[in-house]
Amino acid sequence: MHPLVRYTFTADVVAPSCPALGRASTSHSFGLTKDVDGRDKPGHDDAERLRPRTLHARVLTALVLCLLWTAPVFAQDYSHGRRLFLEKADCQYCHGWAGDGAGGGQSPGGAANLRKSQLDRATLITVIRCGIPGTAMPHFEEEAYSDQRCYGMTETELGSRTPPLPPSTTLPRRDIEVIADYLLAKVIGRGPITREECFETLGERVRSCSDYPAAK
Repeated sequence: MHPLVRYTFTADVVAPSCPALGRASTSHSFGLTKDVDGRDKPGHDDAERLRPRTLHARVLTALVLCLLWTAPVFAQDYSHGRRLFLEKADCQYCHGWAGDGAGGGQSPGGAANLRKSQLDRATLITVIRCGIPGTAMPHFEEEAYSDQRCYGMTETELGSRTPPLPPSTTLPRRDIEVIADYLLAKVIGRGPITREECFETLGERVRSCSDYPAAK
């Protein structure tokens, strides 16, 4: 009698972006015995458990759950980022609600038109955190110039060129990243403002949104 040789087949689906799903793992262990010709053949009991279609179904289920979990999270992040941009950080005061640089009447003026910007995520986060020396663009990280974390310069070294604090409030790093992600998804490189974007941002009841052209 030949000894039972055991093998293990494992399929793992790692879903780090799905905290509720975590790690979905499917493992099948099956035995092989030797037939009279010396060839491997599945043991009867173990062969019943080796069902590839079941394995594939579990993997597919895990992936679908991941998609269902992450889709509303991304939507919520953009909505949260919009609120931070418009309300908490009050970026619209200088940049306008659409990020086109058309800020409020009392704003310093000269704010960048973010809709024409080509900044990548890392640079955008740096600009929000650190501001821009010698301009009205404030630094939203409270201790930005207490050391050399921003542009390798301190407030002492920059002197009068140190970016001001925001007129609204400083922000934790996570809020800054959420604003950056919102801008990249909804504002950066978007071109002219559309009617649909106005309704999405300001609400369906804002009559002035009808003044903008419809999206092509």
